Amino acid sequence: MARRGLPLVCLFLSGALMWRRCAAALRVDLSPGGPLFKLGERQRLVCSVGDCPVAPVISWTPLGDRPLNAGVRTRDRLSVLTFDPVEMEHEGPLLCQVTCGEQRKYAKTHIRLYAFPSDPEIRGERPVRAGEESTLTCEVRDLYPAEVLTLDWLRGGQVVRSVAGEAGAGAVRAAYTFTPRGGPSGENLTCRATLDLRDLPPEERTRQTVARLHVTFAPVVTALSDPGAVMSGSVLVLRCSASGNPAPVLTWTFRPEGGGSAQVKGHGEELALAAQAGEFRCEARNREGRHSEAVRVRVNAPPSNTSMSVSPGREVPEGRRVTFTCRSHGAPPPVLVLSREGVELWRSDSTPSLTFSLSVRPQDPARYRCDATNAFGTEHVTRNVTLEAPPRNTTVTVAPSAAVRAGQNVTVSCRSVGFPPPDVTLEKAADGTRRRSADGVFRLVNVTAGDSGLYRVNASNRWGHQVRVFRLSVTEPEAPPAPAAVLVPDSGTLSR
Repeated sequence: MARRGLPLVCLFLSGALMWRRCAAALRVDLSPGGPLFKLGERQRLVCSVGDCPVAPVISWTPLGDRPLNAGVRTRDRLSVLTFDPVEMEHEGPLLCQVTCGEQRKYAKTHIRLYAFPSDPEIRGERPVRAGEESTLTCEVRDLYPAEVLTLDWLRGGQVVRSVAGEAGAGAVRAAYTFTPRGGPSGENLTCRATLDLRDLPPEERTRQTVARLHVTFAPVVTALSDPGAVMSGSVLVLRCSASGNPAPVLTWTFRPEGGGSAQVKGHGEELALAAQAGEFRCEARNREGRHSEAVRVRVNAPPSNTSMSVSPGREVPEGRRVTFTCRSHGAPPPVLVLSREGVELWRSDSTPSLTFSLSVRPQDPARYRCDATNAFGTEHVTRNVTLEAPPRNTTVTVAPSAAVRAGQNVTVSCRSVGFPPPDVTLEKAADGTRRRSADGVFRLVNVTAGDSGLYRVNASNRWGHQVRVFRLSVTEPEAPPAPAAVLVPDSGTLSR
């Protein structure tokens, strides 16, 4: 007897697996769930069917008096509804209905829409005078839904006015009346629009526009270069910048060190002249007022006569300590830095000399450098230090092999590390015969069995030596075999 509520088709399926598939509840899923679509974009909904043993029938139905007005593509257990583009008529509830044999089921969703196409637009008179009242208007147009939009005016980072949108409106605007402030940094007002809509991505939620106010105000010197000290005889370049509205006129005056009357030296943002010690003043002036700043210039010198000495000398026995002394002249006193192949070893603190001792290791680079630096320049000197050490890591290779046939050529190569470069000798142990090589390579030509035996390779310099031993084996070629005896039947004699 068939179970109540199952489709008739299940009566004809056999096996436990097919029974479980028929008994499973039909599933209908919509993605994305609770969609929020942007007007004018291309979007889609996907309806998927599960636990249906037969080919399902899938259909889309908008609720209310609305047309579907979307493309539908269905394949197997998947149906895709495409809105291209998304329009206002697509907002509202929507059903995906599925028929699977005698089972019917639907999934319901509610499409929400929004539009927030542009940043707020600020209108009003921008050139204003500090202390006089002015009004600006901020507006956001072509948005949806307007009732969840808030317009905020910000001044100095603080909200000074807020306006909420109304349902059904296509635009939201807010006016702000204020008294501008003057100053070297000017003043900015910001209109920020926030669409407080659930599931709206953060980057789509807020837009803002900044109004940079052109406020007339008295000038202020905002930057003045301060060289402090310059080299005697060099060209001194000073730069001055100022804010103000209208744009201020800049005038340079100079008062010599030790006193005296002020002298006009030039106009504009930059002043270039021969270095002089004293006070330089930059004055900014417009019809709203004046302001000035001054710097004091000192005449000084870069590092010079930089030197470096090495003790006990540039060639150092292994294990000995080396003392480096750097000296330089300059005003102010230069900072001295001793480095090895670009790696800093020691640094002074504005002193005329630096002495530093260290043990030089075989793996240490040989080039040392002393840099002298102050505010006006850099000078450096370099010295090479050579580490003297006995031979080490000596290796010997025999080619083509230490076992060869008579008549072959044999090459013996020796490599060794040490300073001074090691002298290499090849000695035959049996008779004490020695050979020397400048490059550590020995060539034995047309060897014979008499060349066989034990050999010593000695790498040496004045600090020591290292010996390597090998055995050379030379064999004579084998004699050809004697011809075989031949039997001659007709004579009955054996000939060779």
